[in-house]
Amino acid sequence: MGPLLRRRAAAHARRRDRADPLALRRGLRGPDGGDVLTARAISATVELPVTAEDAFRFLSDPRCRPQWQSSLLSVDVAPDEEPHLGQRWSETTAVGVRPHLETTVFTPFRTWAETGHWRGVTATLALHFTDVTGGCRVRAEGEVSGQGAWAVPAGAAGLLASKAIAADLRKAGRILASRA
Repeated sequence: MGPLLRRRAAAHARRRDRADPLALRRGLRGPDGGDVLTARAISATVELPVTAEDAFRFLSDPRCRPQWQSSLLSVDVAPDEEPHLGQRWSETTAVGVRPHLETTVFTPFRTWAETGHWRGVTATLALHFTDVTGGCRVRAEGEVSGQGAWAVPAGAAGLLASKAIAADLRKAGRILASRA
């Protein structure tokens, strides 16, 4: 239990005083005194009427995203920059969010992943491509997390993200099918 220090019990906090003499950090706090961190998993699987190669080329290119991603207004990336591992770009969404993103996995025609950051929110997304009869299957997996005051909006975004990603991938499939 520790040594006996022969001190009086702590006095209750007066009206303007705090019982804890340490300054509190800003932001939401957990019961243990640590920052609140909320993370929501994202997942969706769709089948597209094109090959995995065609789907990968289209979906891994940030310049194509405004065509198929419903929440996206614009992408800031060099117009002649081909998709590659480590590629960086920024986006502007319909709700004013402006994340900075980076390609973290680039395995042609099989797997592509990104990580994005905006204020206290971080999101990851990985797309896995598999050829199937009549086209390909795209499996999306990821996570949206927020820290401190951004935990609540990140959690809300995560709740909606799986359905939105599935709808956006189906839209990309319709665009690609119309080009064939």
